[in-house]
Amino acid sequence: MKKFLKAIILLFTFSLLNLNSFLYAQQWVLAGSVPNPGLTPSISVVNANIAWIAGGSANTPRVFRTVNGGINWESIPTTGTITELSCIWAVNSDVALVGEGAINSYARLYRIDPVSVVWIKILETGQNDGAFNNLIFSRTNPSVGGALADEMYITTNGGVNWVLKPTGVVGVSSAQNSLMLVDGNFFGFGLMNGAARIRMTENGGSTWSTKSVNLSGNYTSGFTFKEDKLVGLSSTSLSMPYIARTTDGGNSWTAVNIGAGLSGITVIKWVPGTSVVYIIGANGAVKRSINNGLTWTSMQTAGVTGLNHFDFNKVNNIICGYAVSSNGSVIKLADSILVLTNTSSNLSETPGKFKLHQNYPNPFNPVTNIKFELPKNSFVTIKVYDITGKEVAELVKSELKAGIYEFPLNAENFSSGTYLYKFEAGGFTDVKRMVLIK
Repeated sequence: MKKFLKAIILLFTFSLLNLNSFLYAQQWVLAGSVPNPGLTPSISVVNANIAWIAGGSANTPRVFRTVNGGINWESIPTTGTITELSCIWAVNSDVALVGEGAINSYARLYRIDPVSVVWIKILETGQNDGAFNNLIFSRTNPSVGGALADEMYITTNGGVNWVLKPTGVVGVSSAQNSLMLVDGNFFGFGLMNGAARIRMTENGGSTWSTKSVNLSGNYTSGFTFKEDKLVGLSSTSLSMPYIARTTDGGNSWTAVNIGAGLSGITVIKWVPGTSVVYIIGANGAVKRSINNGLTWTSMQTAGVTGLNHFDFNKVNNIICGYAVSSNGSVIKLADSILVLTNTSSNLSETPGKFKLHQNYPNPFNPVTNIKFELPKNSFVTIKVYDITGKEVAELVKSELKAGIYEFPLNAENFSSGTYLYKFEAGGFTDVKRMVLIK
């Protein structure tokens, strides 16, 4: 057995490893494509494997779904819908909600019946109340959601019932995907005319206030808040390279220069429970901030241009993201929060030597934790291989400070069997074995 394991380790060193993993990639990678998604498709993410896309053109709605991380995209029947779809929210692999976007009278919101695969109308606007261009649910309380046409609707039971929350403004709320919702009390949206402004409520829609965000432009397309309801970000279609930032719940805003690269209509997404924020421009460029929007870095988008929309969800300290282009190209991202924020489990304790611990639990299904120790600042890589020596995941690839770290590995995409993980840091190398049992 020892000779066999040594042979496997040699394979790690000399084999040509050609499988790139989605897990913890820290950069965008290709995730397939969908046909004819329309000019303004929207995407919603459940986890690393599951995402839904909605779009299409007038009288030709389109919906797509992946359940295997973008390897395949299934075209979902749109029976029951009428026209193009401009917003979507994915609940799980079987259920999603969509809103009609190319209609000015009696626009409808639908929920798919997973048994009949027919879209059931769950909400309809009044006459001349615009189209549904925004649909979002709280990540911390999935029962609470909001849908926006010319008026605002709120649900507290997962979309079964909706309550109209008059906003006090009409015809100025059509910035696609500009809806911000933290919970059933705190939500709002960007306005599309006049000065750069947002409209928001802090008491569930009982009262609303309009706040200037002190930017150029009059089409406020980007709007997001941290779950603390204090720190928020906003942007307009003409404000680049500047966004607006508030730290007092929206009462005052200051301009932040995020650097060159983005242009046009922007969308901003905050990852709940983190200090991580992403922004996308109409030119398809993407930037990321890991310090609550103070500073930003550009991201590579795997050569894909014309990105229209993106979405993120956090699963076990991993930010799972997908983005879709108007030409149908899809990219995906897996950002380790621990790597992004350079956070160890105990930075106050400096280990005396490099050490790789045995994963725990072991055997496992499907999540296990890999712990290691760094006596000094080091560039660290941890790669996972199957028993043939093929690389199946790259768990860590980053410069880390001295300390003790523990990273989760989610192997839901892996088959049952024996795997090995290889740790390299500061000239030190170690390999350990783990067993996945499903």
